[in-house]
Amino acid sequence: MSGAELECKQMDVFDFFTSSLEECKQIAAALVEIGCCARCLLRFLGENKTSSYKHSHQKVYDVLGLERSPNLGSEQVCPCPSCLGILQKYADNLFLNKILKTVEENSYEFSEYQCSLILPVSIAIRQRSIHIFLKKKFGDIYSIREDDLPTVKDIWKWSCGFKVGELLSAQFQNKSEFDILMTFTYPQSDKECSFLLDTFPDVFRKRKQRKYAFETFTRANVAKALGDMTDSKFEDCTSCPPSLPVAECMCEITCTHEAVFVAGRYKKYSRVLSQTPWIVEGKRVMEGSVEELICESILNTFKPSDHRFSSSGREDVDVRMLGNGRPFIVELINPHCVIFSKQDMSVLQEKINSCSKDVQVQDLQIVSREDTAILKDGEISKTKCYSAECWCERPLTDTDLAKLAAIKDLVLQQKTPLRVLHRRTAATRERLIHSLSAEVLSGRLFKLNLNTQAGTYIKEFVHSDFGRTTPNLGELLGAECDIIHLDVESVDVDWPPMINLDISKENNSTISENHTDKKQSEESTDKT
Repeated sequence: MSGAELECKQMDVFDFFTSSLEECKQIAAALVEIGCCARCLLRFLGENKTSSYKHSHQKVYDVLGLERSPNLGSEQVCPCPSCLGILQKYADNLFLNKILKTVEENSYEFSEYQCSLILPVSIAIRQRSIHIFLKKKFGDIYSIREDDLPTVKDIWKWSCGFKVGELLSAQFQNKSEFDILMTFTYPQSDKECSFLLDTFPDVFRKRKQRKYAFETFTRANVAKALGDMTDSKFEDCTSCPPSLPVAECMCEITCTHEAVFVAGRYKKYSRVLSQTPWIVEGKRVMEGSVEELICESILNTFKPSDHRFSSSGREDVDVRMLGNGRPFIVELINPHCVIFSKQDMSVLQEKINSCSKDVQVQDLQIVSREDTAILKDGEISKTKCYSAECWCERPLTDTDLAKLAAIKDLVLQQKTPLRVLHRRTAATRERLIHSLSAEVLSGRLFKLNLNTQAGTYIKEFVHSDFGRTTPNLGELLGAECDIIHLDVESVDVDWPPMINLDISKENNSTISENHTDKKQSEESTDKT
């Protein structure tokens, strides 16, 4: 095989912007002269074939007719003026093993992963500088547009993504819930961008007035400024090609996992238990809460960095939640353990239920972020059913019972209750009671059943809150009324999906629901 044929065969390995090997050699030699690394040679030659970046540095030098030098590749003394060493020192086996160590130390569960890179903003300046240098030096020969150059981020992933996967025994993906984030910082980055501030003061001074005032230069505003700047103006402001970096980049490796959402329904059988921790001026008003009883076992299982508990409404401290329970979601932020089967979730549900007789959960399951919107949508449209033990200053008659049963879609005008006025906006809210019924218990005691619009204050409807709710039960009956106990019988949101009861029994997760009432608290914390 002749030398020319060998060169053509070698060129077939790559896919440069020009098919002329001689032109490629000239451009590569110029890049070597200013200190660029092997991967940046390929980059500025327009190489977009991912496999090309897996070749050894020596292979690149051989094809381009370059001699290996101590100042090239991963051993070079000075970092590359294009990538600041990110495609050299931070793409070698030593650094990849550092990634492995960091992941192992953080003890995450994952089957696939992605790598994210945050680069110094000045890399955009240096890329523009080298691109102008090559266009000026080679004229029409160097015809590749800057926008067509592969990015440093992409090249790192092409070069190292599969290697990291081999070390982690996991599949590399461009998009994954588990993210290995590498944040690169370069101490001279702001200084190298400073000429943009003088040229485009409005672009960067506006940024200074925003929340993150310390970030004068960002990828977005630097890109905008460079887009508005001509090549000649750029050359007037900074050197082309750029000088060698005066310091190395530093890299911080962090691991994160996207949030996992655990949903279910809870029942509350205590009348002295708040839904969320009740803390006033740093002191607990009550020990424990629904949130804490549910979340303790979930947090120990998923091991998140933080969590958020939310539910479809909330009941007062002294109100029980019965029926099928109240839908809730626990957002687990940056969980370390995430691989759980349905049976695992059934065991977790049983563990939660074994910790307390006051709160029991059912239908515990992992749901998607999109599914959680159903909970919020339900807060607007849902109805709720209640039962209340009430007192009237006179015994109820059959006429009273018939009158209440005949009521349909009763419109209430409810002012913000006095008991929550200290933390709620004073307003008058229109609410609907869809239906009412009552049954006499004994003497002046009776049971009231209601189906209402979400957000209706039931206690205030019964006792009128000093006339702040109209009409109220006392007005309807023509006699003073008060409420003794209140229970939520159902929250009419058809979510999360019911877990098959037969499966639950097989997993021994069915918990007895025979509970006794506790003493009614004297102070309630929120609307029913």
